[in-house]
Amino acid sequence: MLKEIKHSFMVYRNGIVADTLRAAGMPYAVIFGLQLPQLNEIARSQQPSAALARELWADRRVRESRLLAPMLFPADELQPDEALSMACDVQTREEADILCFKLLRRLPYAAGLLPDLIEASGRLSAADSPEAPLAAYCAEALKRNLAD
Repeated sequence: MLKEIKHSFMVYRNGIVADTLRAAGMPYAVIFGLQLPQLNEIARSQQPSAALARELWADRRVRESRLLAPMLFPADELQPDEALSMACDVQTREEADILCFKLLRRLPYAAGLLPDLIEASGRLSAADSPEAPLAAYCAEALKRNLAD
């Protein structure tokens, strides 16, 4: 499955978007330049799988892997501690937005996750962690998604 997904990334590659994102300072080593419609199409072609989603999320070097992971993660298989860990691990606002919209808001305990995420972002901030602003942004994104 992973090999098929990576092949899809190559098929849909958009060099202009990839170069633009790279020039904008995106933190990824590999950017294929896929946009949301292409990622949604790839997600629809796959069976939801926690194992596959975890493998994609762990691939911090590839933008599209990180964006596709929340689309493939079955909400009923994501435990609160792992959800919090993912939210605190976002590398960009784009990741935070997709994580919250495609996965976290669908969790039955999403509202209860919000205070934990706010607390975690405070701890990261107190520790002067570079992840603190993105964890705080993720909390705001989840809050927006829950209000919809």
